[in-house]
Amino acid sequence: MIKIKDYEITINEEKSPLSCYNRLHEYKIGAKEITPEFCKDILSATDNSKVTREIIELIKQKTDKNLVEYAKYRPLLIGSILNRKEQKSVLEKMRDLIDVVNEKNSRLNTEDYLLTSLVYAGLKISLPTYLQNQDIDKRDIKNIESYLLEQKVYQEQTKILQEAQKKATEGKIFNLKQTNNTERGYLGHQNLEDYSKLEIDDIKILTIDNCQNIPQANNIDSSKLELLNIEQTDLDGLVLRLPESITDISFKDVTHFSKDIDFSNLQKLWRVLIEQSDLSDTENVFFPQGAEIGLFYIDGKTQLPQNFDLSPFANIVLLELNQDNIEKIKTFPEKVQTLSVRNYHAQQKVLDLSSIKKCEKIEFQNSWLSRLETIKFPQNVQEINFKDCKTMPEQLQLNIEGLKRVALSGETGRNAPLYELILPQDKNIELKIEEQNIKPKIYYGAKPLSPIQKMMSKIKNNFSR
Repeated sequence: MIKIKDYEITINEEKSPLSCYNRLHEYKIGAKEITPEFCKDILSATDNSKVTREIIELIKQKTDKNLVEYAKYRPLLIGSILNRKEQKSVLEKMRDLIDVVNEKNSRLNTEDYLLTSLVYAGLKISLPTYLQNQDIDKRDIKNIESYLLEQKVYQEQTKILQEAQKKATEGKIFNLKQTNNTERGYLGHQNLEDYSKLEIDDIKILTIDNCQNIPQANNIDSSKLELLNIEQTDLDGLVLRLPESITDISFKDVTHFSKDIDFSNLQKLWRVLIEQSDLSDTENVFFPQGAEIGLFYIDGKTQLPQNFDLSPFANIVLLELNQDNIEKIKTFPEKVQTLSVRNYHAQQKVLDLSSIKKCEKIEFQNSWLSRLETIKFPQNVQEINFKDCKTMPEQLQLNIEGLKRVALSGETGRNAPLYELILPQDKNIELKIEEQNIKPKIYYGAKPLSPIQKMMSKIKNNFSR
């Protein structure tokens, strides 16, 4: 999966645009030939539009002579416009280059798609037709689209915050102090309608409990803040711009989140707990791309938005879902070490977990699964457990390569038992079945065809000849 932030070129030691421009002279007159290292060195010193345009022109001259060279410079082209000063003249120059190159190439890759998307989105025009029917991973396409939407949301929310910050200079400020010098802050049972700004001083753990009218210029930007707990609070559409130091977020009985929730900057995020909260009116929730998180917990009383997307995470150590929220997950991360599903009342016939490419363990607890005709498990899951699942499908297909352990325990199958269990053919699997009303028939590899099925198969084969 492509990691967009890996392409960023940060300005390490800013130099004057004139000095950077002068360094290009020998290359412009052909006395020297550019290299990727030279271009990155220049781009690491300035994001001046004139200098960037000259770099693009030099790359164009290089690739005009030899198209093979283009691949070496494509990451630099992405970095030259990614999260830098947006200049229309730079984007137009870039478009002239990539359109010529991409139309010459019959096969475009994810980097081509990313660069073209960035340029065309910046120019606010539709994507070109040459991107159609290209063999590019759908997850990468979705991540790029999500990133572009995230940038748009960020800009819109920044305007809201800037306006609120202007108004805050004219109003009252509520200053939140530490509680007993323990680096904890508690804001409870407060109506802040008379305040235009909330300031936080040197607090690591902040709890906001049963508060009303939290000002938009909330200024939750303490560099020390790590844990944020919000309980029994109506956010009234508040835009939360949280500091990058945040590791833990907990929402309990929280309502009226903003239309778009942007946590994409929280690369240190390790734990997310959402309980008894209503996010049903939220359209997008953005998480940090490529980050690893320890625990993501959503309880059964939480209302999730449709198409809740967890795919930006590279790995979730423990993902715990309750009741029917699992059916609202649009896409899972590529890696979830343990997926725990509790109190799930299956409403659909198919539960698709196949977007998880790497998974060690999946467990269903206290669930009702009889409506499921198919569970699409991750290809390489190692362990699957069913505990106290009152109803089960009549047949369970677990012929999964690499599966090591299967367990059915407690009251699993008490109200609707499992009749047939299909396991991997090699039979080298640890199988534990306890306290079952009816022990299922076990098949290894596949269920044998019945005499009628064999006859129908033979007729079908003869007819196809």
